[in-house]
Amino acid sequence: MQSIHADNGYWILLTTAFVCRPNYGATRLRLVQRIAGTLIGLVATWALMQLFPGTEVQLLLALAAALIFFITRTDRYMLATAGITVMALFCFNLLGDGFVLIWPRLIDTLIGCAIAAAASFLILPDWQGRRLNQVMATVLASCARYLAQVLEQYASGMRDDLPYRIARRDMHNADAALSVALSNMLREPGRYRRNLDAGFRFLALSNTLLGYLSALGAHRAALDGEHDPAIAQAGDYLQRALGEIATALRERQPLPAHDESQEIATAEALEQHAVQLPPKQRLVRDQLALTLRLLPKLRAAAVAVTTAPAEGTPRLATSKT
Repeated sequence: MQSIHADNGYWILLTTAFVCRPNYGATRLRLVQRIAGTLIGLVATWALMQLFPGTEVQLLLALAAALIFFITRTDRYMLATAGITVMALFCFNLLGDGFVLIWPRLIDTLIGCAIAAAASFLILPDWQGRRLNQVMATVLASCARYLAQVLEQYASGMRDDLPYRIARRDMHNADAALSVALSNMLREPGRYRRNLDAGFRFLALSNTLLGYLSALGAHRAALDGEHDPAIAQAGDYLQRALGEIATALRERQPLPAHDESQEIATAEALEQHAVQLPPKQRLVRDQLALTLRLLPKLRAAAVAVTTAPAEGTPRLATSKT
């Protein structure tokens, strides 16, 4: 700031602090909003100063711009930036420095945005692709915990207690976090989002899995009649399978060997329920069978992520014969 003789150099620091976001995609979006809002505010300020040279009117306009800033600062950042720019320049204009600060304000904003962009891209980049496997593992682990809570209530009776609500909240929060991570990946450079297609396939499968588990949770209550060993066996197997996939994703390790024929046989056994079974018991069996048939697709999506090359790794060229 001393080298460029910036009289209001703190504008650069404020711009950098406000533009920097937790990840690259959010920083890039905020950067565009900051520059556009500053330009709109500067043009609006210049026009209003020409139209309303009176001090009283400019004071009212500054107050109105401050009000716009506080109303829109959380959800309309570009408009909020325009408002705070108008307010700041009008306040300086009341001290006699309004017009001369228009260009310094723009230059300081551009410098601050450049520093924020460099920090986000070069110094501490938070590429979503690096931790996509962790987010996916969290989804499956939370689904396994929620399934355990639901199956427990099918045995003991319906309870809306704290452990169940925490497990349900964690499951939906994990799925939302995966959606946000993939959305942020769309704004990142191409070489840092090689797992994007696999991530979206996994998101579609996880949404399907949440639908099956939510259907089980909506009808949770003690089952009528005798204990059904098929439900208990399928529930235990699903919890173990989801946990194994989650562990492999988290550690980027190959998936353990599994017998897919056993899963198909278990699913078919659940679907071939006797007519005399109660309706709720048949519903639970059907939902568990659908979840079992989803496991191979979840494994395939997990393998696509764990075996993908890390970002920045050059691909080997293959020669044609």
